[in-house]
Amino acid sequence: MPRRRKAEPTEADDVLVIKRHGNRRLYNTETKGYISYDELAELVRDGRDLKVIDSTSKADVTKAVLIQVILEEEKNKKTILPTEFLFQILRSREESVQDFLKNHLAASFNAYLKTKEEFDNRFRSMLEMASAAPQMWEKLIPGAEVMREILTGKKKNESEEEE
Repeated sequence: MPRRRKAEPTEADDVLVIKRHGNRRLYNTETKGYISYDELAELVRDGRDLKVIDSTSKADVTKAVLIQVILEEEKNKKTILPTEFLFQILRSREESVQDFLKNHLAASFNAYLKTKEEFDNRFRSMLEMASAAPQMWEKLIPGAEVMREILTGKKKNESEEEE
């Protein structure tokens, strides 16, 4: 499944405000309706920046809600974080590990996503080139038509009729 690129916000207005009520229900201030954790996850996957505010205290609870989204994903068998990694986070109380998680983990993951996207684009280009290769060989290499007949067992006219 291809990942969508995160849209860069141009103004503070681009941040979607979600209100979390005492019963843990989430209210989308843009659509004026309640949303589920799955719908919230989809908004994030679509590149939306959001801020979750507690409706009574007005405190920013974005991090807690995003962790809850991850928990909901885990419940639905969509494993995101390996168990051993979770043990390591809980066992480590060192400031250097917290610094690593805050600064380097996100940067590493962004680098991974960029590399994956570049690989996907190059692979797609190679597939497109490969599909055009037989026609290119016939134009560039003398005798390629004969090789095509030997390899496919069909003459050029027969293979064109099938397409």
